[in-house]
Amino acid sequence: MVRKKNLSKNDLEDVSTWEDRNHFEQNSKKIQINDIPIKIKCLNERQKELKKLIEDHEIIISIGPAGTGKTYLSLITALHLLKTEPQYRKIVLIKSIQQIQGENPGFLPGTLEEKMEPYMHSFTGNLDKIFGDKGIRKSLMADGIISVQPIAYIRGNTIDNAIIIIDESQNLNTHGFKTIATRIGKSSKMIFLGDIEQIDLLKPKESCLDKVFKGFQPTDFVGTLKFENEDCVRNSIIPKVLEILNQIE
Repeated sequence: MVRKKNLSKNDLEDVSTWEDRNHFEQNSKKIQINDIPIKIKCLNERQKELKKLIEDHEIIISIGPAGTGKTYLSLITALHLLKTEPQYRKIVLIKSIQQIQGENPGFLPGTLEEKMEPYMHSFTGNLDKIFGDKGIRKSLMADGIISVQPIAYIRGNTIDNAIIIIDESQNLNTHGFKTIATRIGKSSKMIFLGDIEQIDLLKPKESCLDKVFKGFQPTDFVGTLKFENEDCVRNSIIPKVLEILNQIE
């Protein structure tokens, strides 16, 4: 803009509008999964085993205590497969939601993603760590490359060409597990994760994860892996804390 006189209010508004539009155009470039660097670093032998199971099997069941990296490693391995294996087109995140103080997520305001956000932080927090930028995760979710689904929404659906990760699987009863497992479609994987020591069900005996883990013997399509306290990578004191708490219980 050539300045011939003092800028008027309209001139300033024109400049401001142009700057906002230019900034939007520069930052509205669609994020492609192939442009995101994904580097998998396994911190112990069991993490290496889990990565291999995810790569080689259609159904994976992994149990173990908090802090062993089950969720983080599953997410980053799924992202790597999304980049390198064309049959996988999306990641679907599922969590068994337990009501908090009588609140039902269906009555919370906002979109499905906004309703689920408080319950899905084990996923979204880890994704933000992987990407180092919340904007990348939000962009991929907006494009449907990553989606979150409550169990009630997947009934009757067939999930094709996807890697489905189910966290907190210890809160599934047999019916819930069956509901999810029978949704697996063509060219898909399902990863069930959970800690049988942290069941939130009102009747803990209804949890089926331990039974399912023992019942599904490893085959060409099912892989199972149990993490132990010594596999903790979050903080070295966690195994000691768990040991004391187990003694108290």
